[in-house]
Formats: sequence, structure tokens, C-alpha cells
Amino acid sequence: MLRRLNAADLPALLELHAAVMAALPDPSLFRLFGGARSFLSSHFGERGESLGLFDGERVLAYGSLTLPMADDADNYARNLDWPPQRAGRVALLSAAMVDPSHRGQGLHPALIEARLQLAAERGAVEVLVRAAPANAQSRRTLLAHGFAIVWLGVQAEGSLRHVMWRPVAQPAWLGEGGEGGEGGEGDRCWVAAEDLEEHKRLLREGWIGVAAREADAAIGFARQR
Repeated sequence: MLRRLNAADLPALLELHAAVMAALPDPSLFRLFGGARSFLSSHFGERGESLGLFDGERVLAYGSLTLPMADDADNYARNLDWPPQRAGRVALLSAAMVDPSHRGQGLHPALIEARLQLAAERGAVEVLVRAAPANAQSRRTLLAHGFAIVWLGVQAEGSLRHVMWRPVAQPAWLGEGGEGGEGGEGDRCWVAAEDLEEHKRLLREGWIGVAAREADAAIGFARQR
């Protein structure tokens, strides 16, 4: 069952967070801005909303949507140097957690789709999300849902992250056939997932990351149209 969360759900979310962190090989792969309790508590109201997928009373997966002010420190639009008018209208898919024992069941994709719908309901036109460069699975899932990598660097709270973008209404990249990420091989420049300096160079030169290769997690960059 999918439903919006409220303050009464905070203890269950803190338990989920603890389970997620315990399963990570590196805790820097997942950080909640301001700390877990502060972040989760701030996403039950006007600034942010939270969605949960439940099995009975147990929360299996969590996803948050943040509606930041233009100059908020945790607004990823600051990394992109967006003007205030644009930065103040963005929505952030600011966190997602899946119980380690329920991964691979489509819960994260379901929360992405639900939050895109929620962003549309709240009047956002564009959405940003971030992912640790070492988190290949999260990156692959977001690329498959129409996001494109548009920035790489260290954010205000010290995390090295890719920032990914898409309009609410359609995928960020429309290939030759009009489908997100389905351009021809000639449109792509494939780069190893760990070659972060090459990622930065291509992003500076106007390329965006639009696809992930199954065989080796390489990222397909395309020239922005």
C-alpha cells in the first residue's frame, strides 16, 4: 500500500533508515541533509512531503519530495546556477530508502513515479535528484525514468554527487525515435562509471548523461539539444 506519511510515522522511518545504513558498504553513499531525524521531520508539511510503501504496518520503502525556496542551502538548483525564478519552482526527489530485504521488487521505481505525479500536483515544472557516483543501481533506475545527469561535484554538505534533471511532463532526453534515451549509438559517448574527471569535462562542454550500459555500468553521454 502506498500512502502519504505524517509525524506518527517517524519512528518507523528512523528504523528503516538504520537498516539501510547498516547494509551500506560506505555510509557516504547515503546522507540526509541535516541528519536523519531533522530531515525526515521536515517532510511532513508544506516544504516537503513523504510517501511510504507498506506491508501491513511495516514500511518497506520511503521517498520524499522537497519544494525548496530558491536560496535554500539544500536546493540542488544552486549547483546548476539557475536564476532564482527557475530555482524557486523546482521540486527535489530528495531521498529514497528501500528495506534491504525488499530490494529488487520495483519499490524504488514505484516511488519515483509517485513523486513525479506529486510534483505535478504541486505545480512543479522541473525535478532534480542526486545520486552518489558509486551508486550504480540508483543511477541506472533514475536514468531509466527519464532523468539526465547534468552536474557532478561536492555539494554544500560535503557529499560528492551527480545531480540529475528532468521536466515533470516528459523525459529529459528524447532520442531519434522520440523515446527517452533511445537515440542512436552515434549520439552517445560512453564513459566508464568511475572516470569522474571525464564526466566533469563532458558536462562542462554541454553533454548530459542519458543512459547506463548493462554490461559494465558505463554512462552514455549525449550532446544537449
